[in-house]
Amino acid sequence: MDDRLSFLLLETTALLKLFLINLSTNFLQETMVLFTLGGGYLLVIGVIRSFSERAGDRFSLRFAGFVLAVVAYGLTIALLSRAEGVEILYLLKAVFYVEVLRSLVNVVTPHLRVGNSYLFTLKLSILSGGIFLFLQDIARGESPPVLRYGELGFKLSSALLLTLALVGLYRTLLGHLSEGFVNRILRRSGPILLLFYLVVTLGWVFGTVKLSQDFVVKFALMAGVLIGYFSLQVYAVSLIDRIFGEEFPSLKGSLRKFLMLFALFILYRGVDLLFTLEALKSQLDSLYLINTELVKISLLSILESLYVFALLWTLTGFLKNLVYAYYMSRGKEIEAGSFRALVSNVGILLAFSIALIQLGITWKVMVPLAGALGIGLGFGLQTIFNNYVSGFILLLSKNIKVGDLVEVEGSAGYAIGRQSETIFGKVVNINILTTVIRTNDNVEIAIPNSEFISGRIINYSLSDPYIRVRIPFGVSYSSDPEKVKAILLKVAEESPLVLKEPPPGVWFYEMGDSALIFYLLVWVDIRRFWRMRAPRSEIYFRAWKELKKEGVEIPFPQRDVWFKNPLRVEIDERGIPEGGSEGS
Repeated sequence: MDDRLSFLLLETTALLKLFLINLSTNFLQETMVLFTLGGGYLLVIGVIRSFSERAGDRFSLRFAGFVLAVVAYGLTIALLSRAEGVEILYLLKAVFYVEVLRSLVNVVTPHLRVGNSYLFTLKLSILSGGIFLFLQDIARGESPPVLRYGELGFKLSSALLLTLALVGLYRTLLGHLSEGFVNRILRRSGPILLLFYLVVTLGWVFGTVKLSQDFVVKFALMAGVLIGYFSLQVYAVSLIDRIFGEEFPSLKGSLRKFLMLFALFILYRGVDLLFTLEALKSQLDSLYLINTELVKISLLSILESLYVFALLWTLTGFLKNLVYAYYMSRGKEIEAGSFRALVSNVGILLAFSIALIQLGITWKVMVPLAGALGIGLGFGLQTIFNNYVSGFILLLSKNIKVGDLVEVEGSAGYAIGRQSETIFGKVVNINILTTVIRTNDNVEIAIPNSEFISGRIINYSLSDPYIRVRIPFGVSYSSDPEKVKAILLKVAEESPLVLKEPPPGVWFYEMGDSALIFYLLVWVDIRRFWRMRAPRSEIYFRAWKELKKEGVEIPFPQRDVWFKNPLRVEIDERGIPEGGSEGS
């Protein structure tokens, strides 16, 4: 690499020396052409500048400079085709090329939303393009290596210049357009279109693309297809907004991810149409990582399987969010969670299976492999497969659904001071291997799916979320049971947490050691409270006030002690029983 660079530097230096020698050979002719074209250009520019400054019209100055540069450049090209041997025209051609683009930038940039770094890069690409244009002109017929690298450098500079121009135009359009349909199309399609343009531009720079009429038509066709595709994408997202509103942002996010990945497939097909990638695909397909009679895994199959898995993964994410949003918008929370989990598990299974087939691992390979490794993997993966299958059984049997309130054996919450022998909470998700339960303390517990199949589970909302709660009360023996019953029924009927149907009831449960025990039976919707402490506490507050208001005594535990033999009490001179004290 260093030797080649040194050779190019030597060749370029020799060309520049030859250029100067040729100038000195026809010095008078070269000088006349230089002063005529260059001096005339500078003179006219000066006159235009003076008139424009007097009128205060800077735009007219810039535009007139651009027109003059174009005329000078065209005149130089015309002279080059007729006047052979005039070396100074090559330099003037490069100078006027730079002037044309520089003056065009001066006309356009006041209307673009760009920064100083952007302008510096733009002008640097223009200057480098002029230098490479000059080098390739003087190297033509003299030095093929310099000519080849001069053409490559000019193409790179032109490609960079056009890329910067498109980026500036894109940013300016986004800035001027309001937040609407066209603005969203530009935002979505811009990155993919820029990537498509860069691929085509690099192909042109390195000579794999010829800018023929057929190629330009195909390029315009693919650009139109991409713009049309992203228009449909923006319309689909806006349709989701109109149907479901802003309540489900994950639905729109998953849709955008899927459509963006599918856009990569369209881009790939477009590049294949323009460049014919069969040779590259054949080369990638011949690079085998595993090459046996049963299994053939190449670099191409790995790339294709990864893309297929990612595409199906995002499609599964969109479908599960769509199902969830559909049922939630209709108030069916339980069905929403259950079907979302079902779509997720089935979609991931299908995505994994199709990706394996794309990779080259079919069932013909998997069955013998599973038979060979079945014993070892059977013990090692038994728990995983058990939980995976149990997840499908839970979803299909519907004994436990997302949104159900369940109680399972175990403990949770020691870190927050909660001690209980069971776990009570709401099922928030049924995953591939675990079911997530959220307690009323907002603690989430992931429980293996197999425990819901093999263990005993209490589901408070399996078929009906309305349950009856028994709340005990103790009153003194002097209380009227009928009066107590009336007070408790009044409290239950006035409570907003108690259902009106079925009506509440009161049981006279037992006559205890220190109190008459009553049970107030009320019906509540467990989905509103999770635990029964909220309605129980509210009823206790109301009942205590009403019982106290009606004079019903709520006793505390007490015991009467009877002595079988008579007791003798002796009082000392101070009137204090023996064994007592003044403070007792």
